[in-house]
Amino acid sequence: LASECQSVGIKGVTTKHARIEALLKRWLEADGVERALKQEARDAREAYLRSLAKPALRELCERAGVEVFVREVVVDRVLRCEAAAGLFKRPAQEADEAPSSKQPQEIGKKDVVQALLESEATRKAELERKKEEEEAVAQKKKELRAMSMEDLKKQLATRGREATGKKEELVDEYLEVLRREEAVAAKTAKLRAMSADGLKALMVSRGVEAAGTKDAMVSALVARDAEVAEKARRFAELLEEAAGQKKEELEA
Repeated sequence: LASECQSVGIKGVTTKHARIEALLKRWLEADGVERALKQEARDAREAYLRSLAKPALRELCERAGVEVFVREVVVDRVLRCEAAAGLFKRPAQEADEAPSSKQPQEIGKKDVVQALLESEATRKAELERKKEEEEAVAQKKKELRAMSMEDLKKQLATRGREATGKKEELVDEYLEVLRREEAVAAKTAKLRAMSADGLKALMVSRGVEAAGTKDAMVSALVARDAEVAEKARRFAELLEEAAGQKKEELEA
């Protein structure tokens, strides 16, 4: 009571009864009764409106001339839903295997050593694969460097790519084009080896409409992967731009 009296500027009152009387008087002078009744009526009205079904609420809004879809509210809710769905996360390729309903088995004590050996073998195989890829890229780059500027430009132009810049830039651009073409070919072959049911399950898991022939499903999945790859490339560019801007701000 003492702190409440102090907050509204009531001073010189020491007893509990006097403080209550002073606060009550101040409350009445400030139309406290009317405001309390208004709040009570508003709370009751809000409870009633919340109990109504959506069609009834929409009808009330139309009769009152109230805009049902408030732009700011709708935009905020859509953005929150899209953020929760991962729309603004870094784009990433999904695995090509169809989702499995089997539960992972627990690894027993006797399986720990075997699991470690398998993990080490996988790691070594991955390192060897990367080494072979790097050697293949280096050899391919050497072959492209041996091409003339005119041939490089023709090859890029036939694939709809911009053929400008120095020779080394054209070599890097053409190498990237070939890398993407090889990746698409490998993915297409892998998807064609899957069963129709496996392709359908994969499409459903990725939110792609599963309809049509097997070739159509393969094409749809490859197209979606290309779209994700392009989004990832653009995302990387935005990250680089943002990092550059931040660096300039810090150096200023």
